[in-house]
Amino acid sequence: MQISDKLLLIITAAFTAISAFFCLIGLATPRWTQLTGLFCSGCGSGASSAAGLSIVALLLLVAAVVILLLNAVGMFPKSIRLLAVAVLFVAGIFTLSALAAFFHPGTGYSYRLMVFAHVLCYIATILASFWMGTSYTANINQTI
Repeated sequence: MQISDKLLLIITAAFTAISAFFCLIGLATPRWTQLTGLFCSGCGSGASSAAGLSIVALLLLVAAVVILLLNAVGMFPKSIRLLAVAVLFVAGIFTLSALAAFFHPGTGYSYRLMVFAHVLCYIATILASFWMGTSYTANINQTI
C-alpha cells in the first residue's frame, strides 16, 4: 500500500503541532517542581536555562509545522525538502536539552508534559525522515 507524500506530511505536521501544544502547556503551567514554575523570579529553582531552551524548542516546533505544511501544499522547492527534518531534529535536541537542564528530584506535571512533547517531536522526526526516504526513492526509481 502506497502512502501519499501529502498525507505523510500532514500526519507529521499533526504530530509536530501536538508536540508544540504540549511544549506550550509545559511552559505555561507552574508545576515543573512541586512548588514553582520555570518563570518564578527569585525562587532559586535554577530553571532559567531550561526556560530559554524550552522557548527555543517551542519556536522550532512551530517553524517545523509551518515548513511541513508548506511542503504538503508544494510551496517549497524540492531542493530544500531536508529543511523539515533538520528543524525537527534541532527541535528535538532543544526539548531534550531543556529536560536535561532542569534535573530536579521533585518534578511536577509540567515537566512530564515537556517529556511528552519531546517524545512526540521524536516521532515526528522519524515520520519526516521516512517521508524523505520515500520521496527520494521515487526519484531513484524513475532514473533506473
